[in-house]
Amino acid sequence: MTMLWLILAVIVIVGAILVIYQMIAKKRNKKETNKVINVSFGGKKTLKGGKQVCSFCRKKANKLSFYSDEQGKVVGVCQVCKPHAERRALMRI
Repeated sequence: MTMLWLILAVIVIVGAILVIYQMIAKKRNKKETNKVINVSFGGKKTLKGGKQVCSFCRKKANKLSFYSDEQGKVVGVCQVCKPHAERRALMRI
């Protein structure tokens, strides 16, 4: 009879440990999902007037051509400065 109570106590203890472990795992997963940022809710940000600044002459232009400069940085070039970018042999993006 005492052996039956001992086995029953071990089963109850193991069951309690499993329940506690599942609760901790669920809480951990909830924390991990809170770290994810949903980016789909934001709309596209538009510029006022649809103009961007040229990287060379700093004038606003409706249309820019984008190039990668010698350091790998992206530069936006207006139509006036486009020949200057091509003379520098910048790679077109």
